[in-house]
Amino acid sequence: ALPGSGSDCMMGFLEEDCFMVEPANTERRATVESVAAHTLYEKSDPYLLPGPGGDLDLYKTEFEQVTDRRVAVKGSSFRERPYTVKVEGTKKVGFRVITIAGARDPRFIEHLDEIIAGVEERTIGNFQWEKGKFKLMFHIYGKNGVLGEQEPHPNAGHEVGIVIEAVAETQELAEAVLGFARSTMLHYGFPGRLATAGNLAFPYSPSDFKVGEAYAFSVHHLLSLENPEELFPVNFEEVCS
Repeated sequence: ALPGSGSDCMMGFLEEDCFMVEPANTERRATVESVAAHTLYEKSDPYLLPGPGGDLDLYKTEFEQVTDRRVAVKGSSFRERPYTVKVEGTKKVGFRVITIAGARDPRFIEHLDEIIAGVEERTIGNFQWEKGKFKLMFHIYGKNGVLGEQEPHPNAGHEVGIVIEAVAETQELAEAVLGFARSTMLHYGFPGRLATAGNLAFPYSPSDFKVGEAYAFSVHHLLSLENPEELFPVNFEEVCS
């Protein structure tokens, strides 16, 4: 709905050949564009929405502006297929510590990729006896912090925001790795460097933050079922006062 909001309700109305949506808040309105945009929400395919027992087919879906605040949706169909349930799970991978910094020295930014590679090499070398027990990551906002290697225009502007992240098997190791990497980057030498006091500007002191336990997906699987109810038994109990 427009204007956008994350705290309002949307009313739905079921009809014989369609359903209609209208915001409960009279200050907002549903439009064809805003309703159709939900076909892109967390989906890899805007036309097929997979679910247990089949896919919702949106190829022939039509969106109609019924009133200035209400939109009708019709033409969708359901493609049946063997019943499956998506199973997801995570596992603990360690503890996460981060630091946030900024930089705007044009020479530092120009050589940032080389600097990161050098910091990684020194950090891994310093903790070589802990090999395989930690990960060190750099997120460069203002260059490719959102899309990473998929960023089509990885050209930094006049300043960058840097998030250094360490994940390790223990809290102590995560803090040690992060502290070493942060200090190394702070004082790392590069061509044309003028100031030796430090390459990074920290908005907070202390600069390092314990984020807590870190988890990663370990199960992402479609489980085939002959009976959709076999994993989800329903029991009814009659309670009398």
